[in-house]
Amino acid sequence: MPRGGPSLIERRVRKIVSARSVTFGLALTFIGLAVAGAVVMRILDPHNFPTLGSATWWALQTVTTVGYGDIVPTTRLGQFVGGIEMVLGIAFITFVTAGVTSTVIQREEAKGRESDREHLEQRTQTIIDSLQQANEALATLAKRLDAIEAKVSR
Repeated sequence: MPRGGPSLIERRVRKIVSARSVTFGLALTFIGLAVAGAVVMRILDPHNFPTLGSATWWALQTVTTVGYGDIVPTTRLGQFVGGIEMVLGIAFITFVTAGVTSTVIQREEAKGRESDREHLEQRTQTIIDSLQQANEALATLAKRLDAIEAKVSR
């Protein structure tokens, strides 16, 4: 972890760590990447992507790494944008998976530390209770010894 605290990605991942939130966050991010790629592709390659719908369909296939191949860019610029979409899609999946895994592991470790702390507190309390019993027994023995000494000295 950086010295200044958790990174932006770590903070975002912690916010979306539940299964529903992760699914929703992934879906929104993929849609955002796909829409951005679709708009860029529609502007840069209008011949192969005559509508925003066809560009969006291609971008969704590309960012999710499905790639049906029914619609493909044929220009070098379009292929470059496609490559960027692919790399972003794969990188995003990798970063989110790593971030969620890290957060889950940290939570489990924290639970383990909390469980260890509780166990240690219980053992400490047991020792304290045993010491109190031992002190009480010693006090009782000291009283008996004092009583015996008093009888003997008479």
